[in-house]
Amino acid sequence: MMDPEIGVIVDRLLRSYSTYYDIETCDGQDLVARACFHSRGEKYILTRSVNLWSVEDNEYVFFYAGDHLDPEGLERAIRMSSDMGLNMIEPGPEHRSSMITTILIFGTMDGNCKRTIKSYREHRNFGFMLRGWMDHRVAALETSTSAIVSNRAGRNVARNLDNVIKASSR
Repeated sequence: MMDPEIGVIVDRLLRSYSTYYDIETCDGQDLVARACFHSRGEKYILTRSVNLWSVEDNEYVFFYAGDHLDPEGLERAIRMSSDMGLNMIEPGPEHRSSMITTILIFGTMDGNCKRTIKSYREHRNFGFMLRGWMDHRVAALETSTSAIVSNRAGRNVARNLDNVIKASSR
């Protein structure tokens, strides 16, 4: 049974993502929902049949929530997000970048989890970057203290979490 305060934050966060992302709710252990964003840009001359270039950018977001996050749960969530996200990425000549984002919203977190999140880094190049690249962003919110922790790649996600917290406390 999840704390109602966590449920409110998750709902508000999912609403903020629903503007640009396709959201699918999940009934996993701690996995609450996942969201996908796809963007395509192209340049052509006179008609679409004369294509100069085209690029695709994707983001796959995985939302986890619960009462307590321990190191095993963190490792499981990050591994599961990475595996599912990598299965969704289709490197090709038009693929530029993909982001896998793991968002963790828990009532309490172990201190080891915060250190692990801050030091986590996963970056992959596909075909010597000719077929794009991937970064894994991780951000976590501890609702009991309103502390937000992220890895270096997840700073923007942490800012968005902070905005959601400020909006939900009004």
